[in-house]
Amino acid sequence: MRILYLVFCFFLILACNNSQNKKKSFPTENEIIQIPDSLLGKDWEGNEILVGKVSLAQLSTYTSDWYSNEYDLYKTNQSLLTKIKPLLNNKKVTLIMGTWCEDSQREVPGMIKILTEAGYPTSSMDIIAVDEDKTTPGKLEKAFELFNVPTLIFSENGTEINRIVEFPINGLEQDILAILSGEDYKNAYAE
Repeated sequence: MRILYLVFCFFLILACNNSQNKKKSFPTENEIIQIPDSLLGKDWEGNEILVGKVSLAQLSTYTSDWYSNEYDLYKTNQSLLTKIKPLLNNKKVTLIMGTWCEDSQREVPGMIKILTEAGYPTSSMDIIAVDEDKTTPGKLEKAFELFNVPTLIFSENGTEINRIVEFPINGLEQDILAILSGEDYKNAYAE
């Protein structure tokens, strides 16, 4: 039984280094952004999390305890943004993340700030929030061969160009520029 417990703990740690989750507070009924019950799930500790396709407004409202702080702290590289901006034309961006995941909490605000400052219409970005098993009730993640979160996927004309998985290799702006420039970019888990 102890071995089973240790194995479970090992996989939990690998899933996303999920530690020190705090119970999230939700917007009141009076607030503009409403989070439908269908988007709320529970993590393994019973805390409420977002699950399914969410809007950027829902994400930023629901996660205001970490999202806005990390967004404000992230300093973009303006010279790289100038190079990224024209390369975003006709690209589709999909972000798969976990609101429970420390890696997502660290990387997602910077990812979104880069896209916003580069002029990408973030309202057209697909954001999929997964549970700790990296699934959604509608199995939205199945189409993306999800390995770890966060995963930032760039595609064009329905074909994936490349993706950043869990963390950047050379920095977010550098990795995004490499992907959009067609360089031979390999994420941390690519073979």
